[in-house]
Amino acid sequence: MQHYLIFHVSLKVVSACDQLRIDAALSSVVDFNNKTFSLTLKNMQKTHSGLYTAIASGESDKDIVTYRVSVIDAVEAPVLTVNSSGSSDSCTFNFTCRGHVFTLSSTFVYDSCSREEVTSQINTLILDCSEESIICNHSNPVSWKEDRINITQLCEENERRQMTTIFYVSSYKIGLIIVCVVVGVIVFAGLVLYCFCKNKKGVKQADDTDYDDAETQKMTGDTWTTVTYCTVGGHQTPSSAHDC
Repeated sequence: MQHYLIFHVSLKVVSACDQLRIDAALSSVVDFNNKTFSLTLKNMQKTHSGLYTAIASGESDKDIVTYRVSVIDAVEAPVLTVNSSGSSDSCTFNFTCRGHVFTLSSTFVYDSCSREEVTSQINTLILDCSEESIICNHSNPVSWKEDRINITQLCEENERRQMTTIFYVSSYKIGLIIVCVVVGVIVFAGLVLYCFCKNKKGVKQADDTDYDDAETQKMTGDTWTTVTYCTVGGHQTPSSAHDC
């Protein structure tokens, strides 16, 4: 009896008794064991995808087993992106998992998140988390790759970042208050000085007015306005002296 493997219905690996014949087109991709009748495929290309059928040939052909072989590429590495949720909680995050043409999103709150999964044809994308990590896994029947982030470390870093932000905000507020107080003191001192100078100027003007009144009175008093006329004999020119 003769056993042979049909590849794409045209290429054959043939074993007749103890003799082995491998089609030249398959010699680089198959290892056939004529004792166990097992076939190992190697160096596969996408063109090698198809049906592989083991047939026992005698008076009539009998199909023993048929396999459909698909040669597919390894998956691309997924990308996991984690963003702060904007919450005051230092261990709450929104994250996105991207792989192939898929995108999954979820929210991590402390040690839990909702598991998300999507499958299309031969590719599967899974987004999951544990107490320590967020995991983005992209796989197909021949390979898998993942991207993960240590959530414990992320929580600690976010907490430090929030504390730093609080410190700077507090420092800014304190600095602003100090500046406002200093400006207020300067303005108040300026007003006090202005009022003091204004009052002092008013007092000086009042003193000057009193002095002018005294001078006016002195110049218009009896000493300056009194004229004594002496008539001795004939007509004489008036004199401003007190004694004649």
